[in-house]
Amino acid sequence: MKFRRAVSMMLALCLFLLQMVPVFAESEMEKKKKELDAAQHNVQQAEEKKDRAKQKVSAAKESLSEIVARLGRLQQDINTLQKKADVLQKDIDKNTAELNKKKDEMEGRLKIYRTRLRDIYENGQINYLDVLLGAKDFGDFASRMYLLQKIIRSDLDLVDAVRREAAEIQKRQDVLDGQMAEIKKDRAALEEKRSNAENMREQRAQLLYKAEEEKRKSDEEYDRMLAISDNIKSMLQGMETASVMPSGGGNGSFAWPCSGTITSYYGWRVHPIFGTRKYHSGMDIAVDYGTPIHAAANGVVVYSGWMGGYGYAIMLDHGGGLVTIYGHNSSLAVGEGQRVSKGQVVAYAGSTGYSTGPHCHFEVRLHGEVTEPLNYLP
Repeated sequence: MKFRRAVSMMLALCLFLLQMVPVFAESEMEKKKKELDAAQHNVQQAEEKKDRAKQKVSAAKESLSEIVARLGRLQQDINTLQKKADVLQKDIDKNTAELNKKKDEMEGRLKIYRTRLRDIYENGQINYLDVLLGAKDFGDFASRMYLLQKIIRSDLDLVDAVRREAAEIQKRQDVLDGQMAEIKKDRAALEEKRSNAENMREQRAQLLYKAEEEKRKSDEEYDRMLAISDNIKSMLQGMETASVMPSGGGNGSFAWPCSGTITSYYGWRVHPIFGTRKYHSGMDIAVDYGTPIHAAANGVVVYSGWMGGYGYAIMLDHGGGLVTIYGHNSSLAVGEGQRVSKGQVVAYAGSTGYSTGPHCHFEVRLHGEVTEPLNYLP
């Protein structure tokens, strides 16, 4: 009797445990799904950080190229000034040689003139009187007087002529010296600009290095987050294979979340903000601010809140590994854990997150993988 009672109790316990296995499996699966959602959210954030780092590198390269080009232009200006200075220096050297020659010539003439004056001073006019008194007649006397006056006048005229020429050369020398001074002044200003630009080049080179290092780290972080997401996804797929997930109404026939023009389809596109070629994980439906956004099918809210680039977003689990996301909303109408019906308002359209205007980003994921939304819409 006791044995039968014990057997009955054991059988009851086994039946209870067997009934609990799907519950445990379901609980673990829900936990993994939440981990996957969080991991994919981290991947999204890491990708956005990666894009920003890439933009920084691009901007730093452009900035460095601009300053290098400026340095090149400054060096060209300096070289042009140096050529002008070289030509001008030749003119200065030539003019200086002419000036020195004229000064020597003028000094020679002045020396002759001083000698004549010294003779007059030391000897009075005796020598000249001897010349004049030695004349044979008045005609000879007049001729000798004329010649003496002409000699003295010639000396003075030659000295004046040389002095005038020297003054003209000196005037030209002053002009050339002024031009050289201007060239030196301009060159000094250019050298200062080049020095400042060189310092700026060093700073921008450092910024580029930091941006490239940031990009390298963000790439590594993105790869790490992606690996975590893929690992959780594989585990979840294995659990789904081992256990049939409950159906929440997601039979592949969804209702449109809103009515509007599709401005961006699922697949590769040029990102409207970053300008880079990226894979668009859903489709964008243009609507006005505040337009009600409806659940595509029956499901459970597994996420409701801010989701990085998605802005304010709703994530619905429809069972069977099928999940929909509604992004860039202005406000949310449902909370996590809430069950919603097909067509129920879950949010109101906006332009939060990485967005260029009001619209609904509608995304469909099957077992964690993004897929074409149009395949699920009528």
